[in-house]
Amino acid sequence: MGGVNFRRDALRSGLETLAQPGCLATSFEFFSTDDIDRLKQFSLSLPMRKARPVVGAPGREVTQDFDICFPAPRQDALDDLTSMLEELIDDIAGDTDVLDTPFELNDLAVQHYPPQSRGIGVHMDSLRYRGLVFIITLDGSSRFCVCDDREGSGARVLDESPGRLGLLSAPGFAGREGEGSRPFHFVDRITGGRLSIGLRHNSKPPH
Repeated sequence: MGGVNFRRDALRSGLETLAQPGCLATSFEFFSTDDIDRLKQFSLSLPMRKARPVVGAPGREVTQDFDICFPAPRQDALDDLTSMLEELIDDIAGDTDVLDTPFELNDLAVQHYPPQSRGIGVHMDSLRYRGLVFIITLDGSSRFCVCDDREGSGARVLDESPGRLGLLSAPGFAGREGEGSRPFHFVDRITGGRLSIGLRHNSKPPH
């Protein structure tokens, strides 16, 4: 998975950017073509199920149009990815106070959106997800946006095309808590399909 020093420096810089006031999402070059190919091959081998078309409480419904493997198994290329990110975070955390340690990525999901999918509507990740959310797009053509509210106002595209690592703020990052600690976001304009991985720290994992 690429050079260790390059990855460490890239992630450190990304965390510094994310910690700036008003920044709830960022992305940067991180993976080699071989990294992405290996993750893609593993992800496509996983069994998928259709996501529920609508989730959320009344008035906060979120539409979903994708297949998902959740929980995705921490094996092979996905285990290498998860372990690498945990080790880098543990290393960097010694020089910064933006994250609580230890930081464990214990919530793994792989999503596959078919071409012309409606994507996923505007939402925020659950408060049970702490610290950071990692987004890795492996294939396809789509638009990942962060926005200001549930209506999608002020939508801004986050470039998380294959090869880049996307970071989303979550409660506990840089002292943030509550609603303002995590971004509203959505995925749309899926003209070429989309294959992506989401990695999170679930503070209340199922038993």
